[in-house]
Amino acid sequence: MATKNAQKSKEMTLLSEKVDLNSETDSAHRPTTISGLLANRPLIICILYLCTYFTGFSCAVGVVLAYVFKNGPTEDWEVSQYLYLIRTFWILVVAIVTALTGGIVLTALTESIIFAVLFGLLFFAVLIQVAARMVYAMLYAAQQKPMPQPTTFLV
Repeated sequence: MATKNAQKSKEMTLLSEKVDLNSETDSAHRPTTISGLLANRPLIICILYLCTYFTGFSCAVGVVLAYVFKNGPTEDWEVSQYLYLIRTFWILVVAIVTALTGGIVLTALTESIIFAVLFGLLFFAVLIQVAARMVYAMLYAAQQKPMPQPTTFLV
């Protein structure tokens, strides 16, 4: 029994030497693998943004997480990812506000449905652009690469 406990103690010592359990940077930035997919913080935010098409509110959770993660300890490649994701959120918000107010005001003033249709098409185009931006960001986040042009309004 005593030799078994000594052997377990020796194994635990060897394990603790291999993996530094107290290392903050190691545990904070260690990616989690989920069935072969590399799950990291920007990738999770991208998934939350895409869930907005079904829930309507998860984008707000994603942008809060992006701001929180951006101000915390990050790796170099994550900084451009967070900037890209935050800008994508504000592009979406401005497009929603513009499409709703412009469509409603111009339709009410001119009593013509054409403005509602035009602003509806603008809103639909921005939804497609945001989805494309999320797929683009997911591709780079899965590879843990920085975004090439995080300040662009295009994809």
